[in-house]
Amino acid sequence: MNRRYLYLYFLLVALVLNACSVEPRDELTFDDSRDSWGKVIELEPEFYAAEDVSQETISLTKQYYKIASEHWGKYGPMEFWLVGESEIAARKLDEQYCALRKLKSPSVPEEYCLNRGHNFVKYATEGNAGLNLRRNKYEEWSGFLITMTSKNPSPTEEDYKPVLLHEYFHVYQQAHVHTRDESQRERMSKKNPWWQEGGAEYMAQLLYSKQEGVREGYFKEVMNRKLQSIKDLKEDQRIDQIPYGPNARVAYDLGSWFIAFLIHKTSEEAYRVGFFNALNDEGFEGSFVKNFGTSSDQMLDAFHNEFLKLSTEKKLAILPNLQVGYKEDL
Repeated sequence: MNRRYLYLYFLLVALVLNACSVEPRDELTFDDSRDSWGKVIELEPEFYAAEDVSQETISLTKQYYKIASEHWGKYGPMEFWLVGESEIAARKLDEQYCALRKLKSPSVPEEYCLNRGHNFVKYATEGNAGLNLRRNKYEEWSGFLITMTSKNPSPTEEDYKPVLLHEYFHVYQQAHVHTRDESQRERMSKKNPWWQEGGAEYMAQLLYSKQEGVREGYFKEVMNRKLQSIKDLKEDQRIDQIPYGPNARVAYDLGSWFIAFLIHKTSEEAYRVGFFNALNDEGFEGSFVKNFGTSSDQMLDAFHNEFLKLSTEKKLAILPNLQVGYKEDL
């Protein structure tokens, strides 16, 4: 992702990923025995666009959703909300959004929806992208809502495509946590961005690099740029200690490198399939040990104390198709 967008993007993702939090209300009783959560489904996503969003943007969004879902599985239910730059059009889209929320979850007060912290008017003025996870104890409907906008990044910029893939990998991550309890979900997903965002960024950039027309060396170029964040680590600081906020860029960048390191030490299958398949039953640490053979603390220590101290050349050598004997050096 272009670094000029990073701060706003980090802050927005922190806000939107936590948007499933709702004002305290009476908890509902659910029968989840026929719930499709966590299962690959046939149901297609719903696409909603503001009046000033072009058909080309809608088509591009559908194209990259298809790439993501065909590669990682189709999870849902899903909605895509595409916002342009017109505040008037965004306000109309907000009204449509809140009417749909009321239809799908009648218990949600309409005023709560209309007055939510990050509405489409704000998206129209600030841009960016985000995932809104709707799975809690207060709403009848569970699902995923991805918002894409017309700036930061624009659909005409290359960043739009890996950003959309990034958001969909969050869908993949969250689909493998079934609970409606937000505190339990946070424990299994990790509160700070290193794991969730690092994984989404690594997998999105890797998948995008494989698409037709993407320049040779793209993935190495992007990952090399992320290494610049090493200089912004504080002394004795680990990436898992960095919260969302002004310094989140470091956790995003080096979190993606932690995933690269983890996959190199084990396999992409162990990370993308094994870890997430065991996550709901084993919990974060249980699934980590089961699939990677060591604790997350031990792996983080090895990442900081061994891997980050290697030369740039040796770091880049662990990336796919660039293997040159890193394991032997360790």
